[in-house]
Amino acid sequence: MTLIEHLEELRNRIFIALIAWVIAASIAFIFRLDILSWLKQPLPHDMTLYQFNILEPFLVSMQIAGFFGFVLASPIIGWQTWAFIAPGLYDEERRWSVPFIIGTAISFTFGVIFARYVVLPFALPILLGFLSGETNLLLSTNDYISKLLLYMAVFGIVFEMPVLSFLLARLGLVYAQPLRKYRRHALVVGCIIAAAITPTADPINFFLVAGPLVILYEISILVVRYAQRRVPVSDITLK
Repeated sequence: MTLIEHLEELRNRIFIALIAWVIAASIAFIFRLDILSWLKQPLPHDMTLYQFNILEPFLVSMQIAGFFGFVLASPIIGWQTWAFIAPGLYDEERRWSVPFIIGTAISFTFGVIFARYVVLPFALPILLGFLSGETNLLLSTNDYISKLLLYMAVFGIVFEMPVLSFLLARLGLVYAQPLRKYRRHALVVGCIIAAAITPTADPINFFLVAGPLVILYEISILVVRYAQRRVPVSDITLK
């Protein structure tokens, strides 16, 4: 294929992915109130959300629709991504398309669920209780939802680590030995990321973030080792 043909195919793939996202976001928009109620559950029972301008309900609705629309459309988006890069792979490598797409969607969804049910119920009460009731907090709906979705997005991306490691290993771009060699460096980077995501002095919240990062890194090493045992290193190349 020529460069122009590649660009045209890329345009078509992006267009299909965007259409899928818009349709899925429209479905999420219909159920936005139910989703908002679900997102409010980690809050302490004596707290509620407030709106401070007339655009806030609309902006929050669009954030919810956009994020959960992406989650719903992730299998189609993953398929379009794979379909674009698949022509450059060997037939043996292409057979991993379905596991890759399913694994990507499941990993991201699981990361979102982990953030919602494991991290946020512990993190929010601690963050909101630093002043021990000496102040009254008027919690903005927009501020609350945007930060929750950021948490969920970060964990969704982090949980993609084993799936992406497997793909990169099959393509010969990642090897297990360097991952083991720089394990300590990865641990430090993971701790820095965890500290940035949870800017509190509370060790529980820190380990709720740092723990999964370290575990997923170790899982990624095992996944890379397995992937590279399945095929000779010399065969893991692009055309």
